[in-house]
Amino acid sequence: MSARSFPVLIGARLLAAGLGPLACSGAAPTAAPPSVPAPPVSTGDAIWMAQLQRTLDSAVRAVPLRGASAAVVLADGRIWRGVAGFSVPGVPLDTTMRLGIGSISKSITATLLVRLAEQGRLSLDDSVGRWLPRIPHVDPAITVRQLLNHSSGVFDVTNAPGYRDSILADVNARWTPQRVLGLLRPPLFARGTGWSYSNTNYQLAGLVAEAAAGRPLHQLVREALLTPIGVTTPFLDQYEAPTGPLPGGWSGGTINVMDTRTSTYSAAWAAGAYFATPEALARWWQGLMTGQLVSPASLAAMMTTVGPEGYGLGIVRRQLVGRPVWSHTGEIRGFSSVAAFDTARRFTVVLIANENPAPVTLIAGALVSVAATVPLP
Repeated sequence: MSARSFPVLIGARLLAAGLGPLACSGAAPTAAPPSVPAPPVSTGDAIWMAQLQRTLDSAVRAVPLRGASAAVVLADGRIWRGVAGFSVPGVPLDTTMRLGIGSISKSITATLLVRLAEQGRLSLDDSVGRWLPRIPHVDPAITVRQLLNHSSGVFDVTNAPGYRDSILADVNARWTPQRVLGLLRPPLFARGTGWSYSNTNYQLAGLVAEAAAGRPLHQLVREALLTPIGVTTPFLDQYEAPTGPLPGGWSGGTINVMDTRTSTYSAAWAAGAYFATPEALARWWQGLMTGQLVSPASLAAMMTTVGPEGYGLGIVRRQLVGRPVWSHTGEIRGFSSVAAFDTARRFTVVLIANENPAPVTLIAGALVSVAATVPLP
């Protein structure tokens, strides 16, 4: 089944289940003030939380999916978390399980580079050549900003002929960023003259971060972006030990990839190898979008978009169910994910399925529709 036909078929099933349509673009939203501490759960909270759970249950049955885990963080700090389906047959998903977030990892990597710029360790307008040795097919004049917003023109190595076969030829092999970059092809366009999503941009960005700060990427992220806001469950797979239980991650409808993920996830690195609970990722995303992780000026820079997809620095401007959000999606072998911050009501929805492909944006839109109706305190 093609990438285009899969969401069309699934969308029809979800519409039949009453979960509604989604749109994919929209006007630029604005930043919001920080959240406030969470009040205790009330009877009223139980009503909308139950509605979210019913929505998730219905979606997982309608697709069908093996499982999905989700979380909602409201503007006042109230949190809902829910799961539906199973990890492996006979073992249900659990809200404590850490799931692969795929390319939402790019949002983390981009935020780290922005933080390093705030600290004066680099500039977003530094050239790649300032920090890295010459790399074949990479223009050394490309800037950090152009890496983060995908305007560099650098070829996406995941589109290289034989990339998937190379990764899966030895599932126990650990791929370094340098080995991944060895698969590069000539650039798609001159830097700054076009836009094309490229995982390679974030391999290069991760290397720039390490060169500028003199520390491994995962250590920098934990110290600068996770620990300060009390989010501890995310970890960079193959570079950090798991911080808690992992579910089965299914690919192509039949394969649990978890025992064979070493090559895939080590190769993904800064572009896609983070795992997290949906609650932790939602709290982190809410913190980013409400100014708890970067300054207002830095957040404005991240919200400056280029290209047809409305891509900023690791975040994307779009609409879900007609509502403007800042979002990112992810797909990696075994998992599909989406995070979205609703700019009107200032809440975050995160959904992660332990299966790929999966229509996570469609399901997240249904959760957004419910969360948007929650009475304000």
